[in-house]
Amino acid sequence: MDTQTHLEDLSNEIFFEIFDYLHALDIFTAFASLNKRISSVLQLISLRVIVSIIHCRNQIDFLSSHLTFHSHQVISIKINDTIRDDTSMISLLFNRHNFIN
Repeated sequence: MDTQTHLEDLSNEIFFEIFDYLHALDIFTAFASLNKRISSVLQLISLRVIVSIIHCRNQIDFLSSHLTFHSHQVISIKINDTIRDDTSMISLLFNRHNFIN
């Protein structure tokens, strides 16, 4: 008898709880292309975007490409003080999207 639990066996509510502890970049990096079910769960969650000095340009570009389809789910954006004045990094993320306050 197989008593192993697989990721796909978890309920959507468990995924919502897990994703509530993660930031958008972490969610998209780890879960974006696993399967159709998880992709559909990603359409339903709220996203917290954090941009910090530890994120390289490739990571910001990756995040920005996913926000093309998920920008309506963003509930908060935090920009680290050390990159606040880096206009190239800021424009890379925000010129592609129309966030409404």
